[in-house]
Parts: sequence; C-alpha cells; structure tokens
Amino acid sequence: MACMFVLESVWRPAAPAARVWSVLADSRFTWPDWWPGLTADSTRPVVGPDGLAAPGAWARLRVRSPLGYALRFRLDLTQAAAPSDGEPGRARLDVSGDLAGLAQVTVSGVSTGSTSERSTSESSTGGSSTEVLLVWQVSPVPAWFRATSRLAPGPLAWAHTRVMRTGERGLAARLRE
Repeated sequence: MACMFVLESVWRPAAPAARVWSVLADSRFTWPDWWPGLTADSTRPVVGPDGLAAPGAWARLRVRSPLGYALRFRLDLTQAAAPSDGEPGRARLDVSGDLAGLAQVTVSGVSTGSTSERSTSESSTGGSSTEVLLVWQVSPVPAWFRATSRLAPGPLAWAHTRVMRTGERGLAARLRE
C-alpha cells in the first residue's frame, strides 16, 4: 500500500532535549497520562540499559479525532537513540491498524540565545529548549477511511494537526511538573 499521507508536526517545548526525550521514551508509555484523547489499550514495555523504551516495545493505541471518529493503531518501536553530545535523539516506529506505515521522531536541542533574551520559562531550563519533529508516513487501512481521505483530505489533515497540538500542550504541561 503506497503512503497516502506525510504529516509533519514540530513541537518546541521549553526544556532540555534529554528531559523531553525521557518523557517521550518512558518505558511505561505514559503518553496517555498527559495527551488528552489518547488511550493505550495495551502495551509491551521493553526497557533499554538507560531505563527508557527500547526496540521491541509496542503500544496499541486509540485516539479520538475532533471529527468524531476514533482511530486504533499500534506503534512498534524499531529504533531508538537518545540525544547525546549535540546529536539529536531519533526513534522509528512501525504503524499498523487503522493506519499503516511509519512514524519518526527527532528530538534536537536548540539554543535560545543570550541570558538577556531568555523568557522566564527558558531561564528555568538553563536557556535551552528543544525541537521535536514528528513525521508520519501513513496510509489509511479501513475502506471508509481510504475513501474519505481521497474525497476530503483537508479535514483529515486538520484533525491530525488538532490532535498533535493537544499532544504538544500536554507534553509542555508534563514538563512543567
């Protein structure tokens, strides 16, 4: 099945890359704790030597769309490398279920300028922030979803953007805890 959608989201939480990575790569898969509308139906944690999720981990998820439907899909972590020595962290996940394809996450540290230019939230993070690039290369699987995506791709892309913005706000709140 050819990839029908390439959906990119960029999140910019005001926290160091290592802290952001530790929340995203939590081996207990706590995303549903801070991402409204996301539910984990089942998970299989695999813990790496750093205590974070490692290849072989998976989560079966359900996400509510602002358009009224729910998608069910599974994410299988196939590659993970934490950010270190200025190199970004990278994760690759296979996607199956109502969506088929892959998702890639890149977590990069970003300098926020001199001390006089920093906001209060940036100062509390030591003047660092992070850029999280999330790229989904997926095709819809159910017949109704394939047909809808051909007839009305705009509303589906809008719904994806809304769901991802909700996740970004939830992550920012979790990082402030």
